[in-house]
Amino acid sequence: MKCHNCGAFIPDGHLYCDKCGAEINIVPEFEPEVENEIDTTLSSIADRLIKDDKPKVVIKYRNKDDVIEFIKKKKNVIIGYLIAFCFLFLIITLFYLCQDRTGDKYLKLADKARSGGNTYEAVAYLTEGNKKFPDNVDIIFKLADCYLELGSTGNAVDTLKTIIDSGTYSKDYVTAAYIKIISIYKQAGEYDKIAEILSEGQSESAAALREQYIPNDPVVTPGDGTYEEKVTIAISCDHGDNVYYTINGDDPDKKSEVYTTKFDIDQDGEYNIKVVAINEYGVSSAVVERNFTIEGGTAPNPEVLEESGDYTVDTMIVAVPGDGCKIYYTTDGSDPTMESQEYTEPIPMPMGTTKFRFIAYNDRGNPSEIVEREYRLAYDRKITKEQAVQNLVSKLLAMDVLLDDKGSVRGGGHNEYIYDSVIEVTGAGEYYKIVEVFVKGDGTKGPTGRLFAVNTHDGALNNLGYTNGKYTLIRIK
Repeated sequence: MKCHNCGAFIPDGHLYCDKCGAEINIVPEFEPEVENEIDTTLSSIADRLIKDDKPKVVIKYRNKDDVIEFIKKKKNVIIGYLIAFCFLFLIITLFYLCQDRTGDKYLKLADKARSGGNTYEAVAYLTEGNKKFPDNVDIIFKLADCYLELGSTGNAVDTLKTIIDSGTYSKDYVTAAYIKIISIYKQAGEYDKIAEILSEGQSESAAALREQYIPNDPVVTPGDGTYEEKVTIAISCDHGDNVYYTINGDDPDKKSEVYTTKFDIDQDGEYNIKVVAINEYGVSSAVVERNFTIEGGTAPNPEVLEESGDYTVDTMIVAVPGDGCKIYYTTDGSDPTMESQEYTEPIPMPMGTTKFRFIAYNDRGNPSEIVEREYRLAYDRKITKEQAVQNLVSKLLAMDVLLDDKGSVRGGGHNEYIYDSVIEVTGAGEYYKIVEVFVKGDGTKGPTGRLFAVNTHDGALNNLGYTNGKYTLIRIK
């Protein structure tokens, strides 16, 4: 056997070449027929490869030792390739890990800008982060906070609405967004918008919050209809809510009548009752309406247009009766009846203080409640008390009651006229009360019993009397 490496002769039984030391490959011997068949097969395969015009690849495998030998010879190259592959894999992995896949980078940049006092820059970072990571609710809430810090409540609410309206966020996040919006509206005093946004919401969160922030509609009984003589109105609502109502008026609010207990409507006419509940947050329920018609009840109260109070100019008192009603009145404090003075036209307001009491009767003879008014008509004072005394003395002198402007009288002595007070004479107005005092020759004084009244507005002179607890005037001509 010859060495396949150096060609030297190798004795039988040797496994290595004595000359070069190469390992002896033991190749099995084939029969000539088998070898011919192998050659034929290889030739046909070669012919097919040539016909297909494909590259001819001849791979010769010897044994495991050849592979190991090849690896030993190429180990440096193989190691180099492995190192390069590992390095490339490490770079790709680090690059992938360093990528911001949640939006935390934008949150950190926004926090840094905000802490530095640049909220506008923080808004820019968060806006960009929201575009790239729309599912990051932390970015949305922080963006809303920045808008609030800048005083832009509208943008803050719109930002939070992206959570409410999306339908993709969890119930907890949607509830948190609603609560944040409600807080914004409460601070701005826009309570109607709280009810609006919760009423529009169809989510489970909105439904839960409606029970807390929007009062249920009040229940008003009885129902609409026509009633004889009277109808008793009862209103119920949730505990803790305040109820307000109007009768034949505008929609009720906190300035309207507060409902405390049931009440009767017993006057003829048509009535529109409007009721609303307002909770502790200032949020209103829907307005509930009822319409009633009362037939055969009491007459509607007369409507007296002039309110009680002080007046300084001539004024006409106007009273308006209900349909089919007549009005009667008194000025002496007594209760008016159908036997009292009937009101047929506006009444001139008397001077001084006057108490009017009005009542109406319908065509069935049913009375209304008594309506009271108290007026005090007093013109502006154009006469001083000193002028009043002087005018009185001048008048008495002209009437020959006094002998001179010092008040001398016949028989000796003289009269003095002393201002006492300002009085009001019912139906006549305001007067200066002046007392006459006689002074004897020895200087002793005493009232004569005569009193005078001088009108503070026009200076009219009067003798003043007092009968049955009331002042009376007798004009001095």
